[in-house]
Amino acid sequence: MMILTTLANPSLAENKIAEIVGNPQVTKNKVTVRIKVKTKDDRPIMGLQDTDFKLTVDKKEITFKSQDWKSPEETTPPPAYILVLLDMSGSMNQRDSRGSKKITGAIRAIRKFTEISSERGGKTHISIVPFGETSSRCRQGYPINKNTLDNFLLASDFKLQNYLEYLDSLRPCASTNLYEPLTKAIRFLGNTNDTRFYLPEDSPEPKPRLSIILLSDGYHNKPNEARDFNTLKTLLQRNNNITVHTLGYGLTQAQLGNKYKLGRPATRADIGTGENKVPAEEFVEDDKLAEIAKITGGIGEFSPDAESVSESLQLFLNALLGEYEITYTEPNPERGSQHFVQVEVNSPDGTQVKSKPKSYRIGVFGWPLPLGIRLIMFLLVLVMMSFGGILPFYYWGKHLKEDALRD
Repeated sequence: MMILTTLANPSLAENKIAEIVGNPQVTKNKVTVRIKVKTKDDRPIMGLQDTDFKLTVDKKEITFKSQDWKSPEETTPPPAYILVLLDMSGSMNQRDSRGSKKITGAIRAIRKFTEISSERGGKTHISIVPFGETSSRCRQGYPINKNTLDNFLLASDFKLQNYLEYLDSLRPCASTNLYEPLTKAIRFLGNTNDTRFYLPEDSPEPKPRLSIILLSDGYHNKPNEARDFNTLKTLLQRNNNITVHTLGYGLTQAQLGNKYKLGRPATRADIGTGENKVPAEEFVEDDKLAEIAKITGGIGEFSPDAESVSESLQLFLNALLGEYEITYTEPNPERGSQHFVQVEVNSPDGTQVKSKPKSYRIGVFGWPLPLGIRLIMFLLVLVMMSFGGILPFYYWGKHLKEDALRD
């Protein structure tokens, strides 16, 4: 049965990672933790149940109610800023493996992506950025600059859908410069002076997630490709708080090799015309896209048709915002006390994985004292009133009465 379960859901057979995301949120004696569960290749594991989770606080297991557990579909996602870089090169006019025009399929998938983001609620900001350079055959270009990048709208904003309709009305005609748009997008989101992306250290608000989705059906066709790629890798490593997901739209290099009977995966040297040559508009450098995603902890996907493009975008969304949530009562809520929480996740395949412990501190102000302490304080006040108020008045009255009797 365990083998069958593993085969039915391969992601459960892989090594998993459980992570408590951010700092636990403490309200009086209630603590909320958000947990991300993923495979070693950063793919989110969805569909877990509350019974798959176990909490330990200060190395002691505690219980939580089923209604205090939420799946990724039920939680309100943290704030996020997502840049969607959309390839507008001429090859996007080509048909995919199911006969749909690529640009139409891509925009339809992005529209579904924004709708799902809107349904989940929260403050998910999305900026759709077309890119492509002018060429000898095409004078139309889509420059990348601060104005085109800084076009964020909430996922629920109708203007986002209007913009997608506008893009759908255009005919892609540009040359692919794959690395420059991504470089400028990284530098834009990496601007630490922008308080939208980087909150002050003392801010109580959760830090927003920063992500880039690169959707392209081409390759970097500029000179000095190796130098440009190494420069991009260095930039990605320096901005490791920005997650880049890459989505290649078309056939992989191995599939192109089979299609054109090369007997091996296609390479740049195979691009050209004639027998046993790969047309430039079909070549996508899938290994470079995968490496870009891996550097940032993102996911590199390859989709031959519009339906799988849509599925890949939903996968990216789950990877970015898909988190389980558990709220529990702190068993020892002494004011100012520090505690450590750890999560253990079980899977139907019988494996378990533990997160690293995360610390939190119970607040000093803002919530009532425990009943026992309040009773002690009440008794102390009565004692103080007795010795400091009632008894002095009693003896003072007794003294006045004795004085009156002597007179």
